Amino acid sequence: MPTTEIRIEAPSRRQFLRAGAAATVGGFAAATLGGIGGIGPFGADAGATTADATTLQALLDAAGPTCTFPGGVLNLPAGTRLVVRRPVTILGNGTILRVAGSAVPTAHLIDADGLPDGSRFEVRDLRIEGPSTDGWDPRTESNAAAISWQRYRTWNSTMVVRNVTVTGGYGSGVGRSGGGRFEVVDCDLGGWVDGAAFFESHGGRGSMLLQRTTLRAPRNSKYSSIGLYLHPHLDLVAEDVTGTDWNRWVVYVNGSPTATGRHRLTRVTASNCALLQSGSTSTTVLQRCVEQGTARNGGTYLKGAVTAEGCTWAGTGTIGVLGGQQVQRTFVNNTIRPTATWLALGDKSTGTVTVQGGQADLRGRAALLKLTPGSTARVSIDRTVITSTTSSLPINVEGGRVRVTGTRIPARSRALRPGVLES
Repeated sequence: MPTTEIRIEAPSRRQFLRAGAAATVGGFAAATLGGIGGIGPFGADAGATTADATTLQALLDAAGPTCTFPGGVLNLPAGTRLVVRRPVTILGNGTILRVAGSAVPTAHLIDADGLPDGSRFEVRDLRIEGPSTDGWDPRTESNAAAISWQRYRTWNSTMVVRNVTVTGGYGSGVGRSGGGRFEVVDCDLGGWVDGAAFFESHGGRGSMLLQRTTLRAPRNSKYSSIGLYLHPHLDLVAEDVTGTDWNRWVVYVNGSPTATGRHRLTRVTASNCALLQSGSTSTTVLQRCVEQGTARNGGTYLKGAVTAEGCTWAGTGTIGVLGGQQVQRTFVNNTIRPTATWLALGDKSTGTVTVQGGQADLRGRAALLKLTPGSTARVSIDRTVITSTTSSLPINVEGGRVRVTGTRIPARSRALRPGVLES
């Protein structure tokens, strides 16, 4: 890590960065930036300045281990691309980079794709406002990132993003491809496709820390938008994360290679979107996570071995198990307040599901569990307090076997052969 490091912890500075207010930055009025090579006042926007890509590129090219941006609000034309040519820590200094227009970006804004393996690249204390997405067709494709480092087989490298906000229409807020170590901390990230992405496509290694961060969809985002897109063999620790308004999941684990990754989500909240698609060969632990509001794509989709401890399911989503899958699911002390069916096991699904402790509150047309006729899965519900006034079938067993112990089977539950419901 570079010896010179700036990290602003004061709430007022963090509020400034997210709100976009720019009257003063780092103790200097924005109007005083006129003397910084090529940067002058921008009269049409009070307190803003203008800078062309050449000016900011010169700062990057002249930097040693660190590059300090000038502060203030810098209005950049559409298509601006700033190339990072060597390992560096960019100290954003509260700078706001405001990209003009509403055109779909065709280039990364901060482009570190050329950095070789073994490099360290860090961005701190910066706000990026991308182009407006308001008029975009939901099927629009966009591969450009606000901050990008994408290079094959950079497994021995580190990328760190701290106290960075990204809004608007870059495809990814922050994109990293190539493996290695990836840390995103104290950020607020949005993007047309995803807030953040972490890929590795050559069977290598990588791990990600996602901490104290909001993944926030733009007002209009791609029909398949997600908070974090993660290849399944890359490890993930996500702590104190909020995802809002995505059209699919807050965390989407998908792609190849499919070697086992270890994914732990702690205090991750999904609001008006689904929480997770887990990896089919991954090991996933959910701790005190929350899914609430409207899940626009149907809900959480769990694959692989999953343990959920102390989680709350209080939205419109269903935890789906598609046909032909072998499940291994353990829910310990969960709070379940669904508006439809909470857990559904599809045709030819096999394996085991354990629901232990916690409580289920079934109202309206909510249901706790459904097994389709072709399922042979076994479900154990043990010492779970079930309160039911639902007009639906709270436990509907048309296949497999469900055993309820330590609590009563709720009224209106049923079993149809070959399904078995027992206590």
